[in-house]
Amino acid sequence: MNNSTAGPTTAGSVRISPVQYDEKHLGVTVADADAVFNTTGPHALFSVSERVKAARISQQPASATVLAGGRQVLVEYEDDAAPSGEQSLYQLELYFEDGSQKTVSLYAKKTGVSVAASDLESYAPVIEELQDRAEEHGYETNPDALLDYISWVNERADLVEGWLSQKAAQLAALMLALAMNWLFWLLFLAGVALLAQYIRKKFGGLLDVLENDSGKSYRKRKDLAIQYEEQKQSAAEESLREVKAVGSDDVYWEDAFGARSPKDLADLAARGVHRRTTDGLAQEHAGVSDLDVDSIGTPDCWLNGVLRQNRISSPRHALSELKAACEHMETKWSMGHVYREARDECAQLIRELDKRRETPTVSGGSD
Repeated sequence: MNNSTAGPTTAGSVRISPVQYDEKHLGVTVADADAVFNTTGPHALFSVSERVKAARISQQPASATVLAGGRQVLVEYEDDAAPSGEQSLYQLELYFEDGSQKTVSLYAKKTGVSVAASDLESYAPVIEELQDRAEEHGYETNPDALLDYISWVNERADLVEGWLSQKAAQLAALMLALAMNWLFWLLFLAGVALLAQYIRKKFGGLLDVLENDSGKSYRKRKDLAIQYEEQKQSAAEESLREVKAVGSDDVYWEDAFGARSPKDLADLAARGVHRRTTDGLAQEHAGVSDLDVDSIGTPDCWLNGVLRQNRISSPRHALSELKAACEHMETKWSMGHVYREARDECAQLIRELDKRRETPTVSGGSD
């Protein structure tokens, strides 16, 4: 956010570019040029086109330092700056020599220095399985012994592969010889005809029943159910930014409610938010059905998650994006039976907000 001045400011013209590293655990991607960045790792470095006088991050645990005479800004995170598997939002404030300032949004993840070690935890079951197999064959479980066991397994695999290759070559030669013999083909076709006749005679009635029984409708319903589950999975993997009405606002929905796809946002509108408790799932709110024109904008309104801190400009804009997500799921993924009611409720709330905005406030007293 730039401060207001009488004319052009340094903050209004500055260009901010991330400095990329070769390290896999460090990286910065641009979500919105000069305004929103996604960072990975314990620190991130940015170069600026205009000289920065000072920089700071008010949220803990993160800090900002001005380097290179004001041409670079280093952002450093503590290990717990972002929970495992999640993103945390930080606001980087830049101050320039002409008195203007600019605020940049940083979405940080994997800020812990032990990221690589935590990633290796997923391989623990593989190592344990390898140790158990080695012990079964008389090997120790130390690294050198496990390497010896792997070498022994590879040698056996090579021997088996060589034997199978030899047998496959012999079988191929035999099949080639048979294929060139017309008597073989005559006997083969005759055998197939006799087998088909036998099956038809013995099981023909059963085959007719199976072909025309009610199981056909059951199998069709099962196939449709499988297709529906595949559609839901594909919709869940789609990027929320694909919905044009949402666009770059996807970062606000993800930060506030964890909505990363059109399906997530449509589910937020249609079903609300549930939290897991010791007693099971507890519903925090029921989506747009919990909203009305009187409650929108109040402190208890759940929609405030994307309206605070200069995120989405207005409740009407937020409702329009919820409605667009529901329409996307209806038109692209044929799920109108799930999201049509939520879409209609969003449209009704938008109409009521517009009507309230257009209705002039009448004040007066008695004559």
